[in-house]
Amino acid sequence: MDREVDQEHRRFIKNGGHSTEFWDNGNWQFEYQFLEEDEASFHSRQLLGRARELRIPTPPVFVGDVLSPDYQRSGLDGHRYYLSLAGEQKVRSAIREEEKYRSERWARRIPYITALSGLIGTITGLVALLAKWGS
Repeated sequence: MDREVDQEHRRFIKNGGHSTEFWDNGNWQFEYQFLEEDEASFHSRQLLGRARELRIPTPPVFVGDVLSPDYQRSGLDGHRYYLSLAGEQKVRSAIREEEKYRSERWARRIPYITALSGLIGTITGLVALLAKWGS
């Protein structure tokens, strides 16, 4: 997003505009804030969706009647809420912890699976050896 604004700024100056004129237009600030909030909202939806998939409790939006410090209100309309940086960090760490637990739980089974496959190979070899001696 910053790259696009920077490219547009360079194009504006290249076509004879002055740097201060570029930012004087209030539409840029509104558009920039809109894009940043849209990006933050997208990341919030992704993180909260992943947390719900893993059945991790998500932080509440309101604590009593006050907005939780884990969320922030949209500066454009005030009706949308998305995770603040602190809230994103909490949800990310909870997701990492749950994914680590799940991968370690699976990793504990690997020695048993390896031993079982070795045992099956040994039994197969013994059956083949007995079958050869029996014939």
